[in-house]
Amino acid sequence: MFSITNLGKISRSKKKRTYLLTEEQQRLVKIAQDKRGSTAYNESITFELKGRLAIDRLRNAIQTVIHRHDALRTSIAADGLHQIVTPVLDIEIPLLDYSSEDAPDEALDRWLLAESQQTFDLYRGPLIRATIIKLSPERYAFNICTHHLISDGWSLVAILEEISKIYSGCLDIPQIQQFTDYLQWYNQDTQSDAFKTSELFWSEHLRTVSPLRLPLDYPDPEQRTYNGARISTKIPSDLTLALKQRSMAWNATLFHTLLGAYVHQITKFCQTNAIAIGISVSGRPTHLAEHLVGYCSHFIPIYQKIDKKSTWSQQVQQTKAALSQAFKHQNLPLARILAKMPQEQQENLIQVTFNLDMAMAIDLVGLQTQIIPQPVTSARYAMGLNVIPELDSLHFDLDYNTDYFKAETMQEFLGNLQRFSFQ
Repeated sequence: MFSITNLGKISRSKKKRTYLLTEEQQRLVKIAQDKRGSTAYNESITFELKGRLAIDRLRNAIQTVIHRHDALRTSIAADGLHQIVTPVLDIEIPLLDYSSEDAPDEALDRWLLAESQQTFDLYRGPLIRATIIKLSPERYAFNICTHHLISDGWSLVAILEEISKIYSGCLDIPQIQQFTDYLQWYNQDTQSDAFKTSELFWSEHLRTVSPLRLPLDYPDPEQRTYNGARISTKIPSDLTLALKQRSMAWNATLFHTLLGAYVHQITKFCQTNAIAIGISVSGRPTHLAEHLVGYCSHFIPIYQKIDKKSTWSQQVQQTKAALSQAFKHQNLPLARILAKMPQEQQENLIQVTFNLDMAMAIDLVGLQTQIIPQPVTSARYAMGLNVIPELDSLHFDLDYNTDYFKAETMQEFLGNLQRFSFQ
């Protein structure tokens, strides 16, 4: 077993410590307190593991990662404005045995569905859970789930990398920064001239933005809901290669090209020539960018006015320019941007989102691993496209609010996007 004292920079405090929540965290606490949004911000991933799994070694690796990161030992104070870091947290990591079931995969699917609807107790904690499921003597599933208040997509990549290295006996464990280091930087940054410049930019940039009018299939609910589902499709390697080559010819990245196609389809779908799309940014300063676990990421609105006569390549260049301008001011979190806006804009500024995900993997020595698709029962926004690179192909996940749209409408939208992107 590894000793956590040999695994990089770790908090040595033996007392609970209390810190003010960031504005983004406070926004999520309010959503989580609403029963309708209680599971919308769970971050979950499941892997299939084939081979001889050392269960205790995997448990030890998970627990060691929890000991290494303050954020994973965090819960929310009763006032909803502070977070509490406990010095020690040992979580139960159950082993569920479905190997004697007639259909273990179906039993796993039922468990995953139930897990997707399982809430966290923000105030008692923990805000992380992990489960190992035995499907046969040499086949397992491993699920890890955190609340977004303590972890984001960048964090999950770091967590999985550390679990992989510790389980596999690698001594090259990365030095880490703590989320409390980020909080110190953030508090200083809010007083900087650059932060004030970004506040002015967003105030002026979004002053005339009107909420996007989506063609809903159902009457708009009086109160915001988070009921959701997902439609997925896989883009084969030949089409993915063609898209990458097209991006290079346009002096653009794959992100620019895919976002340009998505913008085009949204404007057609909504019959509008102006659109604000939420883009996720890491929120981490350069010196804290690697191996930092915590909720640092946030959305920024990319606002574009579309010329319907533009070609796709011209649309990509317009999107590229809009991104470049917005990224200069990405240090301002969404909660701060929204606070400066009228109530209707606050609630409807971002209704659609786009994200090109980082590849997530767990590499455990002696085991073959692959991601198991997650059931989705919540949606954070009206609709959001997440593109996931998979070796030489792309995976499209379109999440949508089921109180707004029918599955057939979203299937048609995704099909139109795919045809446009690879025409």
